[in-house]
Amino acid sequence: MIKERIEAMINLPDVSKLMVFDLHCFSRVFEYKEILTEHGFKIVHYMNVEAFRLVYEESLKTSAERIAVIVDCEIYLPYDIQQKFRKVDVSLTAIFPKLHSEILAKYARDVDLISFAYEKCYASMRTPAETEGFIQATALSEATIIQYCTKKTALLKNLCESASRYTDWIVVAKLKALIQYYSVSVNLTMDLSFANEAFMRFIENGYARLSSELGMVAPAIITKMLGFICNTGNPKVALIVMDGMSLFDFEVISRHFDGIEYSLNASFALIPTTTPISRQSLLSGKYPRELEKPFSLANEEKEFIVAGVSLGYANNQIQYLRGYEPNISHFTKLATVIINDVDEIVHGQRQGRVGMFNDMQVLGKSRNLQKLISTLVKLGFEVYITSDHGNTPCVGVGGFRSGVEIQSKSMRMAVLKDFADKHSLLDQYATEYPGHYLDKNFNYFVCEPGVSFDNKGESVMTHGGMTIDEVIVPFIKIKEVK
Repeated sequence: MIKERIEAMINLPDVSKLMVFDLHCFSRVFEYKEILTEHGFKIVHYMNVEAFRLVYEESLKTSAERIAVIVDCEIYLPYDIQQKFRKVDVSLTAIFPKLHSEILAKYARDVDLISFAYEKCYASMRTPAETEGFIQATALSEATIIQYCTKKTALLKNLCESASRYTDWIVVAKLKALIQYYSVSVNLTMDLSFANEAFMRFIENGYARLSSELGMVAPAIITKMLGFICNTGNPKVALIVMDGMSLFDFEVISRHFDGIEYSLNASFALIPTTTPISRQSLLSGKYPRELEKPFSLANEEKEFIVAGVSLGYANNQIQYLRGYEPNISHFTKLATVIINDVDEIVHGQRQGRVGMFNDMQVLGKSRNLQKLISTLVKLGFEVYITSDHGNTPCVGVGGFRSGVEIQSKSMRMAVLKDFADKHSLLDQYATEYPGHYLDKNFNYFVCEPGVSFDNKGESVMTHGGMTIDEVIVPFIKIKEVK
């Protein structure tokens, strides 16, 4: 795997002062700085010789800390300073010397899989045709993907067993989505149900604490998202909300992001994972119990504008928009753009995860999202993409309406006002949810993983529950559009 390959190349256990030359922006392909941080390195970026000389003489020269200096451009480096550091080149050429770097760059999202297959690269394949052939015939072969998913599933189990913090579960969710992406691509069925079983224990013990977590790279819970993105220093911010998009869905769509550089993190949605509850909380910055109509989208635009004003924007600087070709005012400083495509695909899906894979491929190839991102960037916006909830495959166990307080397309949950109206299906297939962040005047029930209150025996994709795929949603920051 790429992480182990980089660790071996850098030889981390034996070095305390490291100078990393990243002259070809390998960090865009793989965030190796996280590896350095895991191994206790303090990261320093080399910007210019005068500033670095001062820092070096005052604090780095005699420091007992592990120091990693990142050099990401052609720049003069004093010889005496170089001599104090172990120098290492991180680039596709250095990590994969037998392959053609420009062809590798086209498969940046598959670099971990390529690293896994690299052991089968027995001879130099440095011409473009040879590298393309190796990737297609070996790295992306069904046999390699099966081996890769099997190994990654074992890693996923270990991560689930040791996960305790909410950030641990974000790592789990991203890995689970990656396994799902590759396994579905070769029609391989992987049993990852153990991840949801462990996740339920976190929801029971840790979900209520998310409101007090201070996320560094992403908000812990999507209620904090507006505040998070509006405090980054950019005067113009745009948030694209892909209703219903899971991490798996983004794995598929993002493979078609040609020339778009981004960072992928994740946040927790609101439970039950329905659009009125979760998206309204996302766009208002309020928890559902603070909303006048938490089960309806009637006030969503109004709540978004109120939130924007509270963050310092004038009314005419805030826009709530829909669709891939929004009419954006030149006065706008804070915009949200709602895209419903994924949620509509989810609720019409009858082919499960394979169907979602195929439909997300079509959505990615349409380039509609890419064009929207490019438009917003050209208008000077700092662009973020997120979702209000994900989705999960289920089999219907039968439906009921008696006693249900709200009507919803999300057939994995039920809201009741009075326990006297409780349906027998709730006892069999649902768990009572304690209602964290919700109005305590209602009782909330969420279906167990894999089942929904759809027609009995019907296979569907849906949401409303509290599985990893529904709860942990993508949070993407666009870095650059070429």
